[in-house]
Amino acid sequence: MQAVRVGLERGGAERVSIANPTEQERRALDELLGRRPSSGNRLGLPLQHLEDILQRADLAPTLRTAIEALGGPLRNLGAEREDRQRAWRQVFDRQGAEAKRLDATTWLAALEREGLLKRLADQDPARAERLLRQALSVLQCLPQRGKTLSTLAADCLGDAHGLDEGRPVATLVKRALCVDDQTRSTDELWAAAGVLVGGGISSTVLALNLPAAGDGASAAIIRTAAGSGEPLYLTLRQLLRDPPIWTPGATPISICENPAVVAEAANALGLNCTPLICTRGQPSAAVITLLNQLVEAGARLRYHGDFDWPGIRIANGIIDRHGAVPWRMDAADYLEAADSGKALTDELVIAAWDPELSRAMRARGQVIEEERVIQAILSDLDSPVKVDSAPEWKRQC
Repeated sequence: MQAVRVGLERGGAERVSIANPTEQERRALDELLGRRPSSGNRLGLPLQHLEDILQRADLAPTLRTAIEALGGPLRNLGAEREDRQRAWRQVFDRQGAEAKRLDATTWLAALEREGLLKRLADQDPARAERLLRQALSVLQCLPQRGKTLSTLAADCLGDAHGLDEGRPVATLVKRALCVDDQTRSTDELWAAAGVLVGGGISSTVLALNLPAAGDGASAAIIRTAAGSGEPLYLTLRQLLRDPPIWTPGATPISICENPAVVAEAANALGLNCTPLICTRGQPSAAVITLLNQLVEAGARLRYHGDFDWPGIRIANGIIDRHGAVPWRMDAADYLEAADSGKALTDELVIAAWDPELSRAMRARGQVIEEERVIQAILSDLDSPVKVDSAPEWKRQC
């Protein structure tokens, strides 16, 4: 009976079948239909035939009447499906104008296409619309300038934890922030919108002799450090809440992967070292924020890292995302370095700027870390500065 009910509720079914029927089910149906004993793993039942039998026996005027008498009213699954589709269409249509005002129509279309909102709302259109309105209210408040995530959540949602990792609204907002690039980390996404996760204290960037002007505390700290040729750590909080005026010159700002390079540059060159930034491996939100700010200020960037597969992956990202040029990072540079005796492991990564480099690394099979080519790096960073010809930011130190 359940198979017949489902068939009728779905509408348009001419027959139903029962998988793996018991002998009792098979015998009862065969007798009802007046046919020879059947066999097989599925038992077919023509619905019109069944209705004819019920009518001839004067048991029920229609098959639908009989099924409802036995098990209650039948649902119209087709109409229910249309109602659900209409309800979901209204969810997106009603918020379309606000999304357009916030330049978030691509995000809204992605939510509908991918089904993310439906999953977060447990398939409930009413809950989905509440979540969508809340997400739009957060987007309306972006970008910020160093506001903490919990404060943003409290202001927009009335719940300081409403944008915590894993919360539905947080997931929706982050999807909007990465609509064109879904590879960025949570901290990086929020930082790009000027929002600090955990206060932005733990995300830092190591730098030496950065060119900065301005009256803020961050600018003063940077100039003081540069005036002594001393490295310093800048927090994401400083970069978002109190960014200096970056004043890059014609010389490219160099980026390295390892803190030891910055330490050696400070020891050997001090004031004479051209501006240098260290990613400390995979770039943090603070590193990415600083690089974005420098590029917006017109800086040219160049990158050097370890000759290993993680190093190539980091280089690919920085070159692609920030427009940096490779610096002593081609196949010839790798092959000129002395043997390290350290085996190259993990899976090959193609260097987007020089595929021959990856082939050379695979053939040689050795890791060449930045510290092994430190003298070549230092020679590129050495730029004696005369006070009368120094840029304004140097003369102020």
